[in-house]
Amino acid sequence: MNLQLMFEIAKLALSIVDTHLEGKDHDLTVATRLQQIVQRGIEAYQQHTGEPLDPALIKVEEPL
Repeated sequence: MNLQLMFEIAKLALSIVDTHLEGKDHDLTVATRLQQIVQRGIEAYQQHTGEPLDPALIKVEEPL
């Protein structure tokens, strides 16, 4: 995985924590950051495998 992408993902995750701790209107912010994390993860997957991400690989987790 590209080191730059790893740092971007970590930075986005930390921004979610900051938003939560500051008590801001975080629903939209968190949703946006999570979407950005997924996008960076897709980029990392594509860089690592050289292939586009197959949406069939993404499955819903069973409820507990």
